[in-house]
Amino acid sequence: MTAAAPKEKYETWSPDVTYVIGHQRPDTDAIASALGYAWYLTETGHANIQAARCGQPNEQAQFALKRFEATAPRLLAGVAPTFHHAAISQPTVKPTDPLPAAMLRVAEGDRVIPIVGETGKPVGIVTSLALARAYTAPVNMTVMLLQPVQNVAEEALTFSERERISDHRNMILRSETDDFVIVTEEGIYLGVATRRRVLDPPRARLILVDHNELSQAVTDAEEAEIVGVLDHHRLGNAATAMPIPFVIEPVGSTSTLVAEHCRKANLVPPPPIAGMLLSGILSDTLVFRSPTTTERDQEIAKWLAELANVSMFTYGEELLRASPGLSMRSADEILDSDRKTYHMGGNPVSIGQIEVTGFQELPDQHQALLAALNARRQQEGLSLVGLMITDIVTGRSHLLAQGDNWILTALPFNRVGDHEYDLEDMVSRKKQLVPTLHAVLEETR
Repeated sequence: MTAAAPKEKYETWSPDVTYVIGHQRPDTDAIASALGYAWYLTETGHANIQAARCGQPNEQAQFALKRFEATAPRLLAGVAPTFHHAAISQPTVKPTDPLPAAMLRVAEGDRVIPIVGETGKPVGIVTSLALARAYTAPVNMTVMLLQPVQNVAEEALTFSERERISDHRNMILRSETDDFVIVTEEGIYLGVATRRRVLDPPRARLILVDHNELSQAVTDAEEAEIVGVLDHHRLGNAATAMPIPFVIEPVGSTSTLVAEHCRKANLVPPPPIAGMLLSGILSDTLVFRSPTTTERDQEIAKWLAELANVSMFTYGEELLRASPGLSMRSADEILDSDRKTYHMGGNPVSIGQIEVTGFQELPDQHQALLAALNARRQQEGLSLVGLMITDIVTGRSHLLAQGDNWILTALPFNRVGDHEYDLEDMVSRKKQLVPTLHAVLEETR
């Protein structure tokens, strides 16, 4: 019996690796800090560290990766334990093998013996109980010993290696069997998983960078083991089973924290890593024009620019202009390229941000963006969803918003169009817009 396969496929991760991973819809800082912190941890003696990402890098991050000839972190689309992680390789028998072949496996301690055909696909299992019944049957002993194992085969509950265990937990709890056959996506035998191992599977080990909230983390992060956090955003973390290294500091970029770790340890990042960390700082601080900028960001950026052999301000302007304009992308791409979800006063809120070099393209995209915002609001059950459009040349922003009428009415911004608000000189979502929205929703709750 084969369980129905889920609609989605999930990336294979290794329980032996610790993944340094940024947030969903990765921006330049998320990509850079993952690469840089993975390098730092490896250089300081930590084994099996790997940089990862949980989505496609945005255009600006791709520009930086190409500019410094750096390899993007590996894609890790989901970290739920799958049956692949619970499977243990176990010897098999052929359908035509005699019963003693199965008895030998039982003598070695196997509770069930998978029967695998010539194609490599399982055709059933032999249990110790089935063997006991065969041996006590009133037939000639020689005849009994010569009969093939397929004569006593039983149907096995079978799962594909890529299926999430959590999708089948209730079925497993109700099942009368304690052993399950695991196959590849092509149906080839992979191994056997016991009930105990399935209900307590290995878990992915994650170090979160540039975020600390599960709502912004890789899919199924709640089923993983969080072993560290390095971030520069507000505190919103989930509880962990054990104490972990948890670093959140009020600087302009997580890449700043990574670079400071390197310099404190007397480690000199190679040019690709230095260039990416510099890119993360310049991107998040809008080349030091954002109010989130600190002296620490500027000081460490100078060091990184020397290591990467670039002119800091010249490269910074090139980096900011690497993002395509509004007319070059669909409304969905614009909205989802850098969007984060929050809970404010008990209300689910999601705010995206995009950087432009002028508002001249906004009128042509206005209605499409509002439609996309409204679709997200309905699909995700949001009380407020907005897009912060920041002009990096003038240092001003507009907000397009869809949401509950009472929230829109309470927004303390000048309305300049249909669901469009002038944020004036706001450029930081984290330090300016989000705290303002928090205050509004907390006061009106």
